[in-house]
Amino acid sequence: MFRCPTYLLDSIRKLMVRNGDLDLLSEYIVVGLGGGFNILPQMLSDVVDVSGYARTIRTYTGYFKDVKISVIAIAGGLIDAEWISALAYMKKAKILIGIGWCGALQKYIDIGDAVIPIATIRDENTSLHYVDQDFPAIGDPILISTALKKVKPRIESLGSKLWLGITVSTSSMLTETPERIEKWMNQRALCIDVETSTIYTMTYLAGIPSLVLLAVSDNVVLGKDCGFETELSRKVDNTYRELVKSAFEIILDKHYSFEYG
Repeated sequence: MFRCPTYLLDSIRKLMVRNGDLDLLSEYIVVGLGGGFNILPQMLSDVVDVSGYARTIRTYTGYFKDVKISVIAIAGGLIDAEWISALAYMKKAKILIGIGWCGALQKYIDIGDAVIPIATIRDENTSLHYVDQDFPAIGDPILISTALKKVKPRIESLGSKLWLGITVSTSSMLTETPERIEKWMNQRALCIDVETSTIYTMTYLAGIPSLVLLAVSDNVVLGKDCGFETELSRKVDNTYRELVKSAFEIILDKHYSFEYG
């Protein structure tokens, strides 16, 4: 799958995990896509910091109930998404779930809502190094089915909505012209982020079930964001926390199905 020299994969391990020791990681990995540095480890018990040398990546291993889970907070972006996928491949992870933020591409989607991408339009170039442009970026259907049951009641308890459908992943935020936005909107894409399509593509190639859950932090069509330290930003934070809790519950559910068939 990877055509790079071995030392680069060794470097990724050491940058992301202490001494590059994969035994410090669980087979279940939850990733904060562009954040979650404080939130992710706080939601586990008996947490151990197993971070590597990278200052923009923090890695922790702990427990949700009786299941061992590793959480990794990254600064975000396509290279980080590639590294996360490579780390999961080297670990032979059983599940990888990403929790991130997105910009809505439909007027009816509110800030503070949540989105589960079934599939993602690949408007980025990292995955092109692995597959051609026609290859679909699709989430794991079993994880998506489980996520609907776990996420929906949590998000609705906040007074927000959960959306399920096709999204867009792009490698350039500052070239989101009105023409491109209108095209995606007319194609009924729900939202736009950076990492999802790379994660979906690479984990599929690696044989690792993956899922991404997204909190809506802005609406690209309306030109509105949640701001900082505002009521709206706190609403988004609450949505993000519920998505993290849902991810842990999904892993718990799948763990017992693995264990007891």
